Amino acid sequence: MDGTLTTPINEYLKQMRREIKVPDGMGTLEYVDSCLEGEAREQAHRRILEIETEAMEHMELSPGLMELLQFLQDNGVRTGVITRNNKLAVDHLINNVVSRQPQEHKGLFAFDPVLDRSFKPTKPSPDSLLYISRLWGIPPEALMMVGDHGDDLLCGVRAGSVAALLRYDDNRHFELQAHVVVDRIDQLVECLTLGFEASSAIADRDRAKAC
Repeated sequence: MDGTLTTPINEYLKQMRREIKVPDGMGTLEYVDSCLEGEAREQAHRRILEIETEAMEHMELSPGLMELLQFLQDNGVRTGVITRNNKLAVDHLINNVVSRQPQEHKGLFAFDPVLDRSFKPTKPSPDSLLYISRLWGIPPEALMMVGDHGDDLLCGVRAGSVAALLRYDDNRHFELQAHVVVDRIDQLVECLTLGFEASSAIADRDRAKAC
């Protein structure tokens, strides 16, 4: 969600990892749930929630998001959300950030389903995307997973879907894991309109094709 639908909150994520002492190469939730126990795990989850709550106050929509959502609605393309954020952050997006948008734009945010981190297993497992595939009755190869992190891309690739990276200066190292790379989320409109040649991503380490 953050870094895709909303602007990145990297400083808060770095703070979270630093305070909880997450080892390099492990995700924060993965580390807390698999390596910590008892009070240490509960304390870590409380601190994660505190940092996430602070980050919510700075939540802004990603540039170009309205244009993409308008295009998808106009063309009858369904949208859902898969996030490792907590439900409070998701509710804040819908009830506060979206609510500040012009009335004619609010209908663009008809995400269904919205899967927060209570859906297990979380990304990079493909289970959430495969669940949406079954729910919508659409084969996974007809879906696109858009994100700003390698775990988003892994989720898409493992499900057999197209994996699109929203690129920033500090996530370029994920390019090799993506089928499609864009620098603004509304550049996906051109990709979907004109078509694109997707690399085979992680399967054979081809370079990602930028639209």
